[in-house]
Amino acid sequence: MNLKSNTTTTRSLLLATVLFVVAAQAFAHEGFDHVMGTVVQLADKVLTVKTAKGNVAVKLNEKTVITKNDQKAQPADLAPGVRVVVEIPEGSKDKVAHSIKIGVAAASDHDHK
Repeated sequence: MNLKSNTTTTRSLLLATVLFVVAAQAFAHEGFDHVMGTVVQLADKVLTVKTAKGNVAVKLNEKTVITKNDQKAQPADLAPGVRVVVEIPEGSKDKVAHSIKIGVAAASDHDHK
């Protein structure tokens, strides 16, 4: 085997690993669990989110920050079908949302006609 080839391959793998770790940290905020999915309903300050693993109930309070496109949004913007990412403090037993980011709704077939 060629020593130069092994060194280049090793460096490439190391660089890829470092980039992956940095990117993962940029998207995950330390200290928070994330609930990602679509809104089922918002009733009595409890947001129900449909995730890949089933529905998750998350409480909202006066400190919960809701944003859409980096702008302040309102609880009324949490309509059924809207995509959301909810941040809950790690280990929170009562699942009170720290923040809720509203995603851009997927385009429907109707929008493309």
